[in-house]
Amino acid sequence: MNQQEIKKLLDKFNAGKCTDEELQLLQHVLQQLDTEAEPGGDTQHLKQPLWDRIESQTINKGTVRRLNTAWLKVAAAVLVAVCAGLFYTRLSRRKTEALAYQTITAPRGSMKQIMLPDSTMVQLNAGTAIKFPVTFSASKREVTLLGGEAFFDVKHDVKKPFLVHTAQVTTQVLGTSFNIKFYKELPNIQVFVNSGKVEIHSPKRTFGFYTPQQQLTYNKQDQSFTRQQISGDHSLSWMHDELILDSVSFNEIAVYLQNRYSVTFNYTSKKLNKQRYSVRFSNKLNIKQVLDILQLIDGRKYKLTGDTVNIK
Repeated sequence: MNQQEIKKLLDKFNAGKCTDEELQLLQHVLQQLDTEAEPGGDTQHLKQPLWDRIESQTINKGTVRRLNTAWLKVAAAVLVAVCAGLFYTRLSRRKTEALAYQTITAPRGSMKQIMLPDSTMVQLNAGTAIKFPVTFSASKREVTLLGGEAFFDVKHDVKKPFLVHTAQVTTQVLGTSFNIKFYKELPNIQVFVNSGKVEIHSPKRTFGFYTPQQQLTYNKQDQSFTRQQISGDHSLSWMHDELILDSVSFNEIAVYLQNRYSVTFNYTSKKLNKQRYSVRFSNKLNIKQVLDILQLIDGRKYKLTGDTVNIK
């Protein structure tokens, strides 16, 4: 409310002409001031009489005692000043929060482990970027997975839910561990729950709660989704001794290997992406050893030149 609106409302109140809605509005303004103003402020002696009169008029609508006009002018000016101060404080806080973000990237060729401000641990796969505030807000903890794959071991806090946003899917928990795969080159977003309970939704719909060993697969193009029960920890194998990929396209294999070994695959055959592959690679192998295995699988020739893999 601006100064003119507050003055008009106070004048109507003094004349006993406030509607129920306007009385509620005045009460709301004072409640906001009581909630958000600094305790012990010098406006309390002006707010309290007005608060008492509003409550009295709300309870006994037939009895209206006039307020002193000069006092009303002072009250209006004080209310406007306090409201303006609170608005400026809110705006400043929002600007500060908007600027106080940091982005951490695990470059191609290496993984990275980070600790968030709430002591949540995050393992970033190679070629992954995550954005989060320097300090979480008082009501929730929000991070954004910009691209790649990350495993979250979330510090439990029942009062502050933890949310991970991707382009189209939000994963919300209080304290649990889960893996999110969000590569822009791949058609799906996948969320695998390792422990606890996870709630997953998009701006338009809720996909429900997921428990350990369950995985959401969300298609970015047609916005469909499936729920699967996954045996073993294949979805987390990228962090351990072996990379295990079950029934995936060649494009998905290429995305993993390009990020892990910092190479680029060059191929034009559409037949490669129509086939499905199930592979296991030791994470101790070098890129040449991995390419030898791929040649045995599909019979094509893989030639490494610099950091480019040409497939014929």
